Amino acid sequence: MQRSYGALSIKGRLLLLAGILFLPCVGLIAYVIVSMAQSADASIRRGLSYAAQTISGAVDAELRRYVTLAEVLGKSPDLGADDLKEFEAEARRVGAVSGEGWIIVSDASGRLLLNTLAPAGKPLGARTPEGLRSQQRAFVSGQPSISDIFTGPNSGEWVATVDVPVFKDGKPFRCLSIAMPAANYTRLLAQQQLPADWLVGIMDGQGRYVSRIPKNATSTGQIASAGWRATARAEGIAEFPSIEGDRVINANARPQLSDWTVGVGIKQGAFAQAISSTVQTATVAATTICALALLLAAGIGRSIARPLESIAVKSTNPGEAAPSDPPEVRALNARLAAAEKAQAESAAILQENFGMLAKARDDASRTAEQLKLAAKYGRLGTFIWDGQSGTSHWSDEIEELYGLKPGTFPGTYDDWLALVHPEDQAHADRDNQQALITGQLDSEWRVPLPDGSIRWIEARARMLPREGDGDLRMIGVNIDVTAAKEADRKRELLVHELAHRVKNSLAVVQSLAHQLLPRHDAKVRDFTSRLHALATVHSSLAENDWQGADLSALIESQVAPFAGAPEQLAVSGPTILVPVELTTQLALVIHEMACNASKYGALTTPSGRVEVTWSLGPDALHMRWQESGGPPAKEPPVLGFGSRLMTRTVRHLQRTFAESGLTCQFELPWLETRHNGVVGPLSEAN
Repeated sequence: MQRSYGALSIKGRLLLLAGILFLPCVGLIAYVIVSMAQSADASIRRGLSYAAQTISGAVDAELRRYVTLAEVLGKSPDLGADDLKEFEAEARRVGAVSGEGWIIVSDASGRLLLNTLAPAGKPLGARTPEGLRSQQRAFVSGQPSISDIFTGPNSGEWVATVDVPVFKDGKPFRCLSIAMPAANYTRLLAQQQLPADWLVGIMDGQGRYVSRIPKNATSTGQIASAGWRATARAEGIAEFPSIEGDRVINANARPQLSDWTVGVGIKQGAFAQAISSTVQTATVAATTICALALLLAAGIGRSIARPLESIAVKSTNPGEAAPSDPPEVRALNARLAAAEKAQAESAAILQENFGMLAKARDDASRTAEQLKLAAKYGRLGTFIWDGQSGTSHWSDEIEELYGLKPGTFPGTYDDWLALVHPEDQAHADRDNQQALITGQLDSEWRVPLPDGSIRWIEARARMLPREGDGDLRMIGVNIDVTAAKEADRKRELLVHELAHRVKNSLAVVQSLAHQLLPRHDAKVRDFTSRLHALATVHSSLAENDWQGADLSALIESQVAPFAGAPEQLAVSGPTILVPVELTTQLALVIHEMACNASKYGALTTPSGRVEVTWSLGPDALHMRWQESGGPPAKEPPVLGFGSRLMTRTVRHLQRTFAESGLTCQFELPWLETRHNGVVGPLSEAN
């Protein structure tokens, strides 16, 4: 074997070395391709499960909208009084809000008493079997029930109903239902924007399609495939033949409010094609890389062997060469044997120096390449400013940041300033001039690009120390921070949009309360007043960018609606920013105390006065509420909402009912609230 190896030329040995190193690379590439195929398989399955859960949540949201409307109508005094004429007018007004649904009222036996869709004077008859089963479930459970789909007698469409039980004297009295066309859920599925080759369907508890996209061989009300019906109760991934006969991979999710099932699937052929496409792409890329690596190895081998072959001297005397050396080396070694001893020492020194030089060159080259890659992918560029010439030398990366081709920046200060956005030129020039004094530059500005877009540039630089009488020089970087600026802008938009939506939601609740509840009821006025308090808190938080609320401003905003004049309220204490977690609870406590003061305490008279003081301890906020100038304070005979709220929100509550007025002291947990969350929500009010 040694003689066979010794017969190999340098080119042959290099090719052998390349082949030995290449084999592990082939194995590694094969492993990577298999891993990519497995990852693609798992990714698609996760995508199916996530899509099914998302659509299930959307179905629950749609059902919850109808359930909420039905529960609100179910509490109507007209329905409880069996005044169906007045209730029908109210139902038709609310029905205009519910979209395409209509409202049905039936007695405990299932006989229809009202149907807003039926023509006037037409006999209503009894509920369908599916609707009656849902109604019976609602009476048994005492909770809203969602029916399976059925053909509506009046509409002729496939519908499902939300059934809310109404009890009178503890017995089933009426069932209020809202009919939902199945077409609503076809539109809901179409809005999900899922891949075109995915199959998405909703199946009711009887195994019928509520909706499915794409339709293909199915329609609403049709019995689903046997495979899906068999696996409907099991969430997760299952495989079975579809109703068209194709083998599908399906993920199930079950909405919480109904006995329905949401399924998202993909044909097994399309599933396999997606994985195959990933594997094919990786295989082509790996094969190309391997081929290029072999060609490169062959080229390097030839470049090394060619000069050795040109200097090789054919000789029959191999000198001191080993039998395993290549023929070229043995021939050359024979001619150099006589001079080898004399030059051994100098050769060793030269070899050591060359090695050190090569290592230094490699290290410098490697460092430069790393810096170049970091600058390219980190979206930053470097510059050096020369104080003598007043010009700057820019790297290729910094020219690209300013929309210039590499090597085209003239280098003068005025040329740079002309590239800055006109609105930012003044402060950019000021910051750069200031940097000549301080030796540090920390600024940012916008740059208009040739395509019309705007790029944000962040500049960081420092002045280099002078060497003797040398000129001033500054070195620095420009960084592309456009993505960070855009992220901040989107976050602000989301915060303002959220604030807007919450205020709209509170307004909707107030509107429903005014329309559906008695307007002259004191409890209704208290309820709307508390809603207003919540809206005020929300506005304060939005103004402070959801960082908290100023305690003094929070107290004034809750007491002001009940005080006849500003001098009736006095506040005293250190400036404190109340954390978001405590703001709502504290605002409701102050609101209830101010409301009680306007009904029974100091704020019932013009001379009355409320003084609020506070201090912050190591783990609690201490507050004191003192009323004066009003009627004598009396302990309430009944524990109301305000008392329950304070008991469940504050700690160490002390209330003194004196002739001079009410004195109330309490604490709010401070560090505990910030670290461990707030106390749970209150139960229903009085």
